[in-house]
Amino acid sequence: MKKLFISFIFCIMAVAASAQVETLDIKANLRGDLGVGIGFTADIGGDFEFSPSLNYEFWDCGTHLDVEGDFHYNVELGKKFTFYPVFGLLLHYRAFDDDHWDDPHHHHIHDHYDCCNEKLRLGVDLGLGLKYDFSRKCAGFLEGKYQYVKHDSDAYFSMGVKIAL
Repeated sequence: MKKLFISFIFCIMAVAASAQVETLDIKANLRGDLGVGIGFTADIGGDFEFSPSLNYEFWDCGTHLDVEGDFHYNVELGKKFTFYPVFGLLLHYRAFDDDHWDDPHHHHIHDHYDCCNEKLRLGVDLGLGLKYDFSRKCAGFLEGKYQYVKHDSDAYFSMGVKIAL
């Protein structure tokens, strides 16, 4: 699984190296719990962008971390609004704290984890986003995504800011 993780990171770095990085992205994620994310957006030609990010969810019984590599296709909706569909790959990691693993109150969360405390899985992001340009240097965005990961698919929302570099 470490080879998969390292390969995924190298793929993100290769696409980012060949693209023009435009913005630093800072976001809040709402899934079941609150999370935060940081990433960047790079122009890869035409109306396409590459937007990798690292997301951490504040989970009461363990760790939830996603490394996402999303692609956007931008559709301008006037001077300040941009709509974009989202498609990407992700590495999804969850681990339960040892004191919560055997707690019967948390079995509903990890019944589908095949009795294993840690899982690193590959998944797919599908979603829609809307960006509003506050100025040439700053924009706000909202995204809704569905993540398909074996045994742990979920939908969530993000909102954040893009700061031009």
